[in-house]
Amino acid sequence: MTEPDPGPSREASCEPVEPGPAGPRIRRPGLLLLGAAGRNAGKTTLSCRVLRRLADRFALTGVKVTTVGPGAEHECPRGGEGCGVCRSFGGPFLLTDERDGPPGKDTTRMLEAGARRVLWLRVHRHALHAGAEALLKALGPHEPVVAESNMLRTVLDPDLFLMLRRTDTSAFKATAREVHGFADRTVRFDGAGHDLDLGTLDLVDGRWRLDEPPTAIVLAGGTSRRMGADKRALAVGGVPLLQRVVDSLRPHAREVLVGTSPALASDDLPGTRTVFDRVPGQGPLMGLASCLAASSSDRNLVAACDLPEIPPGLVERLLSEALSGDVAVPRAANGNIEPLLAVYRRRLLPDIERLLAAGERSIRPLLAERDTRWVPLEEFGGSSVLPNLNTPEDLRNWVARRGGAAPGTPDGTR
Repeated sequence: MTEPDPGPSREASCEPVEPGPAGPRIRRPGLLLLGAAGRNAGKTTLSCRVLRRLADRFALTGVKVTTVGPGAEHECPRGGEGCGVCRSFGGPFLLTDERDGPPGKDTTRMLEAGARRVLWLRVHRHALHAGAEALLKALGPHEPVVAESNMLRTVLDPDLFLMLRRTDTSAFKATAREVHGFADRTVRFDGAGHDLDLGTLDLVDGRWRLDEPPTAIVLAGGTSRRMGADKRALAVGGVPLLQRVVDSLRPHAREVLVGTSPALASDDLPGTRTVFDRVPGQGPLMGLASCLAASSSDRNLVAACDLPEIPPGLVERLLSEALSGDVAVPRAANGNIEPLLAVYRRRLLPDIERLLAAGERSIRPLLAERDTRWVPLEEFGGSSVLPNLNTPEDLRNWVARRGGAAPGTPDGTR
């Protein structure tokens, strides 16, 4: 089962995630990559469970990647002693087809779990690109793969990257710290089982999908300057606007995060977590980065706090499109887009950090870089724009369209 909602709490300002390793990453559809925060995190246990569940439907290949170096001459670069990996190959990398092995060996366990074959890549850190290219050539373009590695994520872009962590430790080894920002989902392991329902993980049309309920993120860090008062508390249909947006998203989500500035902090709404912008006043991109860092979900349903109407059908379509894309965004026939009612996968976090470091505040450049799925807005209500309430006039017009009486607005009009 997925990790339960921890209940209301206040989240401290989020630390930035490393922008990620430099250099191109090769997109490899059909690759499920499992990394680990530390030793005994249940990585091979999970890979074997996945293989057992799906081996009768798909010819799956298992991959084990062991990266060595750099390290001092008298030290083991993998952090252990006497495993012999460093002395087992003399070149930059060695790729072997593991047909058998001693009981309990990781590659043997994967074969016993139903893998059609298992490849073992032993590679020096400086040769990761070359080793990965050799691995891809051996695999072929359409072979579905379950692979174990942290560092392979620095050179390949899989369908899914799951980071395994033990529940009894918060430590991250160096290779995990380097790539944990790319994790689509952190999976907890208590020594016996994982907090991942394998029924939500599947291969569809050659692509791995994790169909879990998303985290909902409501961005509420603006100053409401044009409204003239805190629009989060503005009564809309008898309900404060922020509460209205939260209530609209809650049926779709496993938990709700409210992203805001420390200067706007107030009591948490019931059943939500407050996440402070790491650097206030830096626009929606900073709010998105801070909340993605606090999220434990692959898919994240993001909405601005000033949207009085959120079509449920549109939300479901966005969530569906994001199962295979990186982000799903509504777009009208006239070209208008709605990046603040969209679904963003957590894997985007290092790219967002890179844009922030370059001084960017808008979300739009991110959409041009990644696999963005555009959803026709007119299919959900017939309008080319979603109503959002930025000014007293916006509020009056929205109420008038709904045929109601306009409430009092900050400028004293009705």
